[in-house]
Amino acid sequence: MKVNLKTADPAEIKTQALIVFIFAEDRPGLARRPELAGIEGLISPRLKAKDFTARHLSLLTLFPEHRPGPERVILMGLGPEKEYSPDKLRPAAAKAAQAARDLALKEASLILPPGRPGLDDMAVIAETAALGARLGMYQYDELKTNDQDKKKPLRSLTLIRTETGKTARLRAALEAAGTAAEAIRTVRDLVNRPANLLYPESLAAEARKLAGRVGLKVKVLDMAAARRRGMGAFLGVAQGSLRPGRIIIIEYMGAGPRQRPVALIGKAITFDSGGLNLKQPEGMVTMKTDMAGGAAVLGVVTAAARMELKVNLVAIIPAAENMPDGAAYRPGDVLTTMSKQTVEISNTDAEGRLILADGLTLASEYKPKTVIDIATLTGACAVALGQKCAGLFGNDPKLIEVLKKAGETSGDRVWPMPLFDDYFDLLKSEVADFKNAGTRFGGAITAGLFLKKFVGRTAWAHLDIAGPARAEKAAPDTPAGGTGFGVNLLLHYLRGL
Repeated sequence: MKVNLKTADPAEIKTQALIVFIFAEDRPGLARRPELAGIEGLISPRLKAKDFTARHLSLLTLFPEHRPGPERVILMGLGPEKEYSPDKLRPAAAKAAQAARDLALKEASLILPPGRPGLDDMAVIAETAALGARLGMYQYDELKTNDQDKKKPLRSLTLIRTETGKTARLRAALEAAGTAAEAIRTVRDLVNRPANLLYPESLAAEARKLAGRVGLKVKVLDMAAARRRGMGAFLGVAQGSLRPGRIIIIEYMGAGPRQRPVALIGKAITFDSGGLNLKQPEGMVTMKTDMAGGAAVLGVVTAAARMELKVNLVAIIPAAENMPDGAAYRPGDVLTTMSKQTVEISNTDAEGRLILADGLTLASEYKPKTVIDIATLTGACAVALGQKCAGLFGNDPKLIEVLKKAGETSGDRVWPMPLFDDYFDLLKSEVADFKNAGTRFGGAITAGLFLKKFVGRTAWAHLDIAGPARAEKAAPDTPAGGTGFGVNLLLHYLRGL
């Protein structure tokens, strides 16, 4: 969908549908909304009659009697002004765009809503609205053979503003929204793709293709290369599958050669059976999602290249299947990691932290100034924070605060979680340096403490996206299935550097 920016009187716009956002505080007469003066006569009677109360995501389609101008006006509720935020605007824009699409329209226009205390930057408003509308058009249909199952998206959406000035900044915001939306779409496709079609080798091929489009080179370590590098934790996980593991490395140099890079490490277990500690059937059916962290890192590094961000990045994606065949690693085995630390396996279903451990050690060779890993790591974190928020762990308070603010702006919510050092006692081993898993209590914390053993003194953050990586129920801007969580968060973080 093409998104344009135009300065005009909304009442004179010739469009198949004009999307108008309304706050709960807006009253008949619309005195507080001068940009709607030309269509006030159409909207005010509906507000006066309380046909439309502007509850968040409420919608009403009106048909003007006079021409020229919009053929339809779609009222979309934003709810109370005190709750106005990117989290409210993005799904509202998505639902409004979906309403136009479901009417089989080819194009629509959208009046940019005004700034309010919770969201007052017009560039952020424009970017949020454009991103929401684009995300609302997403559907995973690459395996559907019946065209009737595929909804045709809008061809174009025009964002309307009534004031002039700051055009370059707004256009830059729309361009950023387009790049982020494309990256999120790609990540959703990868996460939704079945594990018989997406496995470590095919993910590596996909990485080569996507990175090649933006001029980035990809290095892929196979099992033999990983063995030469001493990556025993990664090999232990990967050895139980007929599909050999791969470690994908992508570098983006957007800043000077002297600037130390940011390292992004993404867990990519393309299918997780649990290994010999086999999952229950109901817990296994969606385990193609266990590569969502790796997919997010791939989306971020390619989007950063498209945006030409002035940062250096190294993206490391350890990819493997966790399967229970005769060669699989066993509870009680001891693996020697790339860092030479030894790990006793207490649970083969705690495999993500093992491949991340070697990924984090590999990242240290690039002497990064910051390391961020992202992974569908623990069910414990999803229990604690639900399916709409990721756990944020780390060793650097400033990094934690910056990522938390990036989450608020991007809509990918995160919440800081503790790393109590004494909880590491739960990982004590009689035969190795430590175990890979403790008890069921504090599972997200002990997983974070495990990863902390592999980052040294480098500023580090760990994002546990086990909850928000997949949606069981569709929302306007997030369909059921893969969500693409983390892409917009990390892009906002990198754009702020």
